[in-house]
Amino acid sequence: ANTCAVLESGSTNLKDLKAGTYKVDKFCMEPTSFTVKDESQFKGGETEFVKTKLMTRLTYTLDQMSGILKVDGSGNVELQETDGIDYAATTVQLPGGERVPFLFTVKNLNAKGTLDAFGGEFVVPSYRGATFLDPKGRGGS
Repeated sequence: ANTCAVLESGSTNLKDLKAGTYKVDKFCMEPTSFTVKDESQFKGGETEFVKTKLMTRLTYTLDQMSGILKVDGSGNVELQETDGIDYAATTVQLPGGERVPFLFTVKNLNAKGTLDAFGGEFVVPSYRGATFLDPKGRGGS
C-alpha cells in the first residue's frame, strides 16, 4: 500500500543507459529514512542533521511522477521532475520526542551528479500551523 513497485526485469545499473535524453513516466520515490536539521541547545552552537522516527503511516511515497533524465557520455546525469504526486504531508519525531510536520516534496526538483549518486537541494515548508500539537489552540504562534 505505501511501497513503490519493483521491476523484476531490466537492469538496475544506471551505467547501462546510453548517453541521451529520456522521458521518465510514472516513477515513484519511497524514502527509507528522514533526517531533520536540529538546532543546537547552546547559543552559537552547531546545527546538525539528526535521524528521526517516521510517524506518518501509509502516505509518504511520491508516485505517478514524470520528468526528463539526461545522461551524458562521461557519466553525468540530470533529473528534472515535471509532474505527478510530488508532495506528501509527513510527520517525524526527533530523538527528544519533538514532532516535526513538513511537506515531503520534490516539486520541480533539478537533481544533478554522477550515475553513482545525484541529488539537488530545495526548501521543504512546514504544512501545519502552531496549533498542530495542541488542537485546542492554547499557546502563541
